[in-house]
Amino acid sequence: MLRRVTQLRLLALWAAATVMGCGEAARTDSGGADTVAGPVPDSTAVPERRLTGNRVAGIPFDPSAITPGTKLGAMSLDSIEVRTAFDSTRVGTAWFRGEVELSGAKLRHFDADVDALCFEADSASAARLPRWTGDERRAWFCFTNRRAAQAALGPPGDSARATVVIDRLTIHRGMSDEVNSARFVRAAGR
Repeated sequence: MLRRVTQLRLLALWAAATVMGCGEAARTDSGGADTVAGPVPDSTAVPERRLTGNRVAGIPFDPSAITPGTKLGAMSLDSIEVRTAFDSTRVGTAWFRGEVELSGAKLRHFDADVDALCFEADSASAARLPRWTGDERRAWFCFTNRRAAQAALGPPGDSARATVVIDRLTIHRGMSDEVNSARFVRAAGR
């Protein structure tokens, strides 16, 4: 009986340590891969968090209350899948349609082994994008049609400024390094 109680206590300690470790990972989710490393491409730019106080730029939506067809700026919600994480945070995926023009800079995906062309909207453009309530990541995403984006913008590797038109924005909100995506429509002015 004593051995059984000891095993249960060890199991409880292990479970608590695991949850605490996961909680730490969740609290630092907005760091890591969702934060641009190094200087902001425009040397006069200030990171979004400073521009907007404690709020990150964007049109916030409550994932538990929004319904398909809801218009947020130039985009409308197509569909949404929401689930509750272990810490009661609402996570999931939201799909939007509608074209929006964004200024910012192209960039390479932050994971060295991922060959993707991505884009970070500047704070003025980020303010026109839907934002999952509580999501404090910077406004960046990768193009789902990389070839078309690369033909217009050039390959990833530099932080060249650009203005693009996108549609089909997909917000992946999770407790890991999930990346948002969008379909490249055209470089603005073309």
